[in-house]
Amino acid sequence: MDIATAGKTLGKDEFLKLFTFQLRYQNPLKPMDSTEFTTQLAQFSSLEQLYNMNKNLQELLTYQNSLNNGMSTSLIGRRVKMQDGVTGNVTGVSFNDGITYLVIDNNKRVPLSEIQEIYGNT
Repeated sequence: MDIATAGKTLGKDEFLKLFTFQLRYQNPLKPMDSTEFTTQLAQFSSLEQLYNMNKNLQELLTYQNSLNNGMSTSLIGRRVKMQDGVTGNVTGVSFNDGITYLVIDNNKRVPLSEIQEIYGNT
């Protein structure tokens, strides 16, 4: 591996291209060792499963964020207590970089994850 590619990772498509390139240009008199071939197929299978798992986790995270967003709008007009013990009224909701913030009293933005208690309507 040279310095230019040291920081890059081999993706699923690149791995498959490299693998088929290797099979296409191998010496017919010295075919690839069957153990090495099996190892590379197992690596490709593992890579494919990790890719699918990552995709599913991303979809789950998107779904969880949408639930948080929906729930947070129902908090407008309610009194909440933050982890630092301070209480305030929720006057709005804002979203930034996948994080849901509650707008408290005088435009203080608090991440939804820092809310400790929720009280009845004010």
